[in-house]
Amino acid sequence: MARRLFILGAGGHARAVADVAVASGWTVAGFTDRRGADPARGVVGDDGVLVELSAAGAMDAGVVGVGNSALPRRAALFEHLRHLGVLTPILVHPRAVVSASARIGDGAVLFGGVVVGAGVEVGVNVVVYSGTVVEHGSRIGEHAYLSPGAILSGEVIVEPGAFVGAGAVVLPGVTVGKAAVVAAGAVVTSDVAPGTTVLGVPARAAGWR
Repeated sequence: MARRLFILGAGGHARAVADVAVASGWTVAGFTDRRGADPARGVVGDDGVLVELSAAGAMDAGVVGVGNSALPRRAALFEHLRHLGVLTPILVHPRAVVSASARIGDGAVLFGGVVVGAGVEVGVNVVVYSGTVVEHGSRIGEHAYLSPGAILSGEVIVEPGAFVGAGAVVLPGVTVGKAAVVAAGAVVTSDVAPGTTVLGVPARAAGWR
């Protein structure tokens, strides 16, 4: 039986999520976009079309495919899927390595080359991008976004909605607060307060969002 998955979003990140979905055995039936239908790009309509697809039994599952530039919207789209009662599958690329003792939340997307260690908890709708390492005992809150090549060195807490940039390193036991931003290449040696942006080596606060 076909497993028809719709992806909310139609940009570059959505296309990357589609690759993970196909590698995981799903059939990508289409994309949604706020700008409306675009058959040439496989876009079936805006997010509202999901109501019709769900009611008609024309979709088996949905997953959020908007990227890091729209973090609050990512959470809202996931809640929309939940409200519709649509299945939000976990997508794990076959080349990801995930410990048997790790727990992964609904709607999370784990790309190729990811390593998730023992006892790690990954919340709902989390993105763990290519080459990211999340070591033992770390906890990633819902809707968080880990960019390519990020390293969480063990017992790290990333709170809901936080963003960790490409190649950033978070040292053991550090907490990255809710909706905080860790810039690409930063080395985080101490806790990051909620809503704070940090950058540099060692990472220092750069402002608030």
